[in-house]
Amino acid sequence: MYKIAKIIAIILGVIGLVLWVLIARSDDNGSYIDVMLNLGIGLTIIAAVITLLFSIVGLASDTDKLKKSLISLAVFALVLIVSYFLATGTDVDLQKMADRGIQVTEGTVKTVGAGLISFYVLTVLAILAMIIGGFKKQ
Repeated sequence: MYKIAKIIAIILGVIGLVLWVLIARSDDNGSYIDVMLNLGIGLTIIAAVITLLFSIVGLASDTDKLKKSLISLAVFALVLIVSYFLATGTDVDLQKMADRGIQVTEGTVKTVGAGLISFYVLTVLAILAMIIGGFKKQ
């Protein structure tokens, strides 16, 4: 599997190098740049899918890791749900926003507020995890 991935990486690297040379030597770079961007987007999607698949396979092979991952996902979902219910959506004067040409609803403000609350909670949890991890090592 590693040899196949290495061969594919070399082939894609050569394709990228050829496209880069074509862009550098060409007067009309538009079409080559589009190809390069599409290639980059495609490769990013492929890398993300492969990474996700290998992660899922790795989790499925070890029940302890799977259990810990599911607990982490449940805590994350709980933080998001609690954050959504804590957000009010009335923090912003919607009329002032409309006067500026920004179309915002109370639901949008509530969603943004929930995102901020969840960000703060997850930041505090991450800091606490680092502190507790540091003390456990000593």
